[in-house]
Amino acid sequence: MYAADHTVVVDADFDCDIDLGPEVAIVSRSDGSVSRPHACAVVTNSNSAVSDHAPTILYTDEAPEDVASPERFDAYVERGDSDALETQIRWILSRRSDDSDGAGTERERLKRLYEGTTTLITAATVDELYDRAIGLAEHILEFDNTSFVVHEDDGFYVRANNEDLTGFGPIPTDRGILGQTYHSQESYLVDDVLNHPDAAPDDPAYRSAVSVPMGETGVFQAISNEKDAYDETDLRLAELLVSYVSGTRARIESEAAMRHSREQIERLHRGATELAATTSLTELFERTVEITDDILDFNLSYIGVVEHSSTGSQDSQSSANSDDVVVESGEIVPTAISSDAPEDGAERVSMEDGGIAAKTYRTGETHLVSDIASDADAKPVKRTYRSGLSVPIDDIAVFQAASYVPNAFDENDAELTELLMAHVAVTAERIQAETNLRDERDRSSALFEHVSDAAVAYDVEDGVVTVTDVNQAFEETFGYDAADVVGTDLLGRVGPPESDDSDADDADDDAPELLVAAGESYRGEVRRRTVDEVREFILNVVPLSPGEERGSGYAIYTDITQRKAREEELERQNERLEEFANIVSHDLRNPLGVARGNLQLAREVGGEERFDTVENALDQMESLIDDLLSLARRGQLVDETAPVDLGLVAKQAWMNTETVDATLNTPENVVLDADEDRLGELLANLFRNSIEHGGESAHITVGGIDGGFYVEDDGPGIEPERRDAVFDPGETTGDDGIGYGLAIVESIADAHGWSVLVTSGSAGGARFEFRG
Repeated sequence: MYAADHTVVVDADFDCDIDLGPEVAIVSRSDGSVSRPHACAVVTNSNSAVSDHAPTILYTDEAPEDVASPERFDAYVERGDSDALETQIRWILSRRSDDSDGAGTERERLKRLYEGTTTLITAATVDELYDRAIGLAEHILEFDNTSFVVHEDDGFYVRANNEDLTGFGPIPTDRGILGQTYHSQESYLVDDVLNHPDAAPDDPAYRSAVSVPMGETGVFQAISNEKDAYDETDLRLAELLVSYVSGTRARIESEAAMRHSREQIERLHRGATELAATTSLTELFERTVEITDDILDFNLSYIGVVEHSSTGSQDSQSSANSDDVVVESGEIVPTAISSDAPEDGAERVSMEDGGIAAKTYRTGETHLVSDIASDADAKPVKRTYRSGLSVPIDDIAVFQAASYVPNAFDENDAELTELLMAHVAVTAERIQAETNLRDERDRSSALFEHVSDAAVAYDVEDGVVTVTDVNQAFEETFGYDAADVVGTDLLGRVGPPESDDSDADDADDDAPELLVAAGESYRGEVRRRTVDEVREFILNVVPLSPGEERGSGYAIYTDITQRKAREEELERQNERLEEFANIVSHDLRNPLGVARGNLQLAREVGGEERFDTVENALDQMESLIDDLLSLARRGQLVDETAPVDLGLVAKQAWMNTETVDATLNTPENVVLDADEDRLGELLANLFRNSIEHGGESAHITVGGIDGGFYVEDDGPGIEPERRDAVFDPGETTGDDGIGYGLAIVESIADAHGWSVLVTSGSAGGARFEFRG
């Protein structure tokens, strides 16, 4: 069991790893033995109960100013500061061995010191912190002459003092108790300065002292003109005061550094915003150097632009340096340099062996050189350069800063410079892209003016194609003057006719001209309206500035209307030639062969019936020749149309057709707009078809329907699966037919603009319906 004088009770969530030695027990409140007497308590919440018989330390994340009734606690330690907590606990435990009156007095001094530390926490600057700490040492710790002495390059300087010695220095760093405390980082309690071997007082009146180190910052000292003025308690209280001061100073300096860094970053962002407005690389780099000089305090800096060799071969670029990085041919050329830099402060360097600049470009990494003289890769332009910072600007350029002293740059400088150069790289890429785009636009504009086809320059925004310019060929092809077209909706004028799309409202949404908004090209055939007619074009879409909903580009229209007409006519001619060839090679050859064969038999064996067969074959050939003549006129099936009486035309066609015993019903008062001759030919072919398939006694009806007319018979009809094929040339199921009658019917209907539908008649036969 531990003695009560060596027990420390802590809260259940206590998480500090401290070592107070084997003679001290640290007991959690969650332990069953917490009720036993203890020397010290540590609580993590300011609302916790405080023991009346044992000192209590508040170890918390709460800020001192947020602690209600701080006088309840004997000390405050910021959570996570294990050194300060251990010091506080050891001091309290050491006082337990004193007599009760003395312990009460010292505890009261400790509590007053803790209460006074709240004034330290609110200090805004280090100087204000030291001044307040001097006041605490004088009025609470009852120290006489106290000083905070800081260490600088050439010695010690008094930073704060209660006897007007502030600013005194430099004091040699190896002198007396002051130097011994700083170098050993140990506290000293000097009872008699005159008898101390290391003491070297500045004033012979000094007789005793307390000296406490403040890390690498300096030393706190309390000096008295009396011998034995301080004891161990004073030393412990001084150490506590120094721990408070050190922690607060670290916070103030950290916040100041953060403020400075934040201000630098904000200024860098403002500078980056200014860079975004530059329009040339030279302007961009010159402004960048000005910003680094002004904001980052770099007085010797420059930017070198990478210029690749125009004559280098592939082989010359394929070797690798010691870092296995591909070496490229070319130079890094100074483009912008600090105004305070010497004229010869930067020079062209080779990308192969140009020192740190070349290495930065090749590796694409930042290089921080603390001592140029000891860096094997460094090849400084001036021997007086001692340290440097080198940062790549994408693959465009390299930024470098130099200093005449070693260790002039740190990681923070590197990070801030990288941040700025990232903005510079983005702006440089934007400037290069805009320059390339302007060059491309200039070339495109020159081509635009001289292209022989109709061309339009336009912008696309929110689905609207606005004309910005047209060339002369466009005016001639489409029939619009440039003054009437520029500034208007292109698709609204020349867009595809509504008949080209079943949903006219969506037709413009799919227009290829809109593709420039997404930076896409297009080439294909389109139909576009001119002043006089709809014509066929090959459309080429050329984007210039792609964007999500906005873009610009060119549309070039090559008129292929006449070519398409020639192609279609040639296709029709080819079809007719193919049909003629089929008829001549097959349909004419068959009856011709029959006629020849029967004539030969008649010569050999005689027989009147042979001549009847020959006559039938000749009749078939005559019918076929008539059909061929009709097919030959398919390109000119309709000359002019006029109102005609369907019943009269049907009767005339019936009279000109071999009808045998067939009968015909015709309508009255049915008038059509048609070419009378071609309509008669259409009806005659239908009549022959009905008699051929329905027999010599077929009954045929011609009548009017909504929008047209019909012809039906009472024959066997046409099976549904064959109704689409009956119009194909040569398609027949009859014994005597040649299969071109219905093909002629469809051709004449097409020439009139009629559709034809095959269905079943009222008597079950075939029914042909024609509608305009």
